[in-house]
Amino acid sequence: MKIEPVTGTHPFEQGERAAVETLESRLLAASEQASDNKRPDPEFEHLYQLLLAMEGHGEKAIYEFLRSLRAADGTSPAYPTAQALMAVTLKVLVRLKEEKLEDSQLFKEMRGANGLAFSVDIFVKSFMRDVFQPMDDEAWEKSEW
Repeated sequence: MKIEPVTGTHPFEQGERAAVETLESRLLAASEQASDNKRPDPEFEHLYQLLLAMEGHGEKAIYEFLRSLRAADGTSPAYPTAQALMAVTLKVLVRLKEEKLEDSQLFKEMRGANGLAFSVDIFVKSFMRDVFQPMDDEAWEKSEW
């Protein structure tokens, strides 16, 4: 069997010699471009400053504070689900890590608050699985979760 080359629009096929670009340089350029496109989020900045002031209050206090926050309309919760709470705690953890505050008390408390949100999420998913499981059906035991 003979495989013949297919002509296309690749730079080498057009006679041009492109410089080899390393993967690291391409990733660095992409991350710089992404950071240039980021817009500061004033709501998150305000929340982050509030959480910095709560350092030392404990993970449960931070978790309850995040649950009690209200959205812009003033009535609905800002983080209505456990997944939303996990997302915001992870975002705060990433920000703390970027600012080299991994050893701070707030970082430990935020990890605890994230763990609480994760536990609630697992509990809800387990409960919903049990609720929607058909009676006397063992097929769910054979399914992959």
